Amino acid sequence: MNAQKIVTTIAAIAAGFAANKLISLVWKGVTGHEPPTGDPDDGEISLGELVVFAAVSGAVVAFARTFATRTAGKWMSRGDIEKA
Repeated sequence: MNAQKIVTTIAAIAAGFAANKLISLVWKGVTGHEPPTGDPDDGEISLGELVVFAAVSGAVVAFARTFATRTAGKWMSRGDIEKA
């Protein structure tokens, strides 16, 4: 496996994790309660709220991962670090 694949994979994972944490903080700030977990025993969360959270979080995480992967790929292709 070459260095570019390793760096872009790590960047994508880190961006997805950071985006997920950011979404959770924003959700709690806007709604005043924890984001939905999909736990069927949690009767306080409506289906609509669950769908909205899933759609928003999926879109934001996908964007963050794509952006991080592309940025890391461009950075690696510039030759700032040696390729393995």
